[in-house]
Amino acid sequence: MDFKDHRAGFVFSDIARFRARLFDRMLAPHGLTTSQAWVLAQLFVEDNLPQKEIARRMDVGTVTVGGLVERLEARGLVDRIVDVEDRRIKRVVLKEAARPIGRVMTACGIEVNQAAFAGLDDKAAQLLMDNLLGVRKALLDALDQEAELKNATDIVLENETS
Repeated sequence: MDFKDHRAGFVFSDIARFRARLFDRMLAPHGLTTSQAWVLAQLFVEDNLPQKEIARRMDVGTVTVGGLVERLEARGLVDRIVDVEDRRIKRVVLKEAARPIGRVMTACGIEVNQAAFAGLDDKAAQLLMDNLLGVRKALLDALDQEAELKNATDIVLENETS
């Protein structure tokens, strides 16, 4: 398939979908979904975020995040606290009980990456990753809203370069 073909979007979508399904399968025995893990990942990178900011970073509605946070709270992994400066804002903070789940998420992520890059040597896998980050940046640039779309990935990338 020619990279200029409009169907490249299907390939990206398939990769994201298949990766999420595999990650979901690995997390299921731990009582976690990919969506819940994505909320936790945002908090592992930057804790004490307003629910609205988590929703923005995940590109989902605040009601969706509210439900995810509610389930995580019921499991004792996070707490919702009222912002000290604005009582309308609910902040989400990790509890110590989330740390072991974070290690599970990391292990599952590594396993998914091993499956995704299977058949590629380390050099080819790294080149692919570098190129995908380039594609990501180009799409953000095309949206002309890079600062507004900042999320956990951006923070991790910034920390790696500093």
